Amino acid sequence: MLVVRGQKPKLAAAEADAARAQANRQALDALSSRVRAIAGATDRDPHAGKRLDRALAEAVSAVMERRVNDAISIESLSVTTGTGVTRASPLAEMARPVPYSGGQLRAVTLRIKGAYQHYQGLRDFLASVRALPVAVTGFAASERSFELTLTVFGG
Repeated sequence: MLVVRGQKPKLAAAEADAARAQANRQALDALSSRVRAIAGATDRDPHAGKRLDRALAEAVSAVMERRVNDAISIESLSVTTGTGVTRASPLAEMARPVPYSGGQLRAVTLRIKGAYQHYQGLRDFLASVRALPVAVTGFAASERSFELTLTVFGG
């Protein structure tokens, strides 16, 4: 126990405890700042700052580009509302807010119907789509046709 002349032992111990607590709080604050900085550098949201119209255009472009290489024919490609109804509307009206994003992130559903010539081509096509910054929310295949549902995100 640290005893300072002229002070009572309990008062000196209390001051020492308060100093240790203050040092611990400062160390914790510094550590928290470092953790936030590291997390921010490694877990950046791939949708952060990207407009929804641009994200949708990039997703459609990538799908159309990959279809040729993978022997896929696209029968229909449509943007739908959250309820699944396709309609001719501005993208801003079709987009729905993403929960817990504070209104910063919106999403639309992209539905792709097509056919494939061989199984490996379909697998390669799906692998390339999964690499895009979209969420694959549905997939069905039968015979030589398929239906793929994606959710595209943007600000």
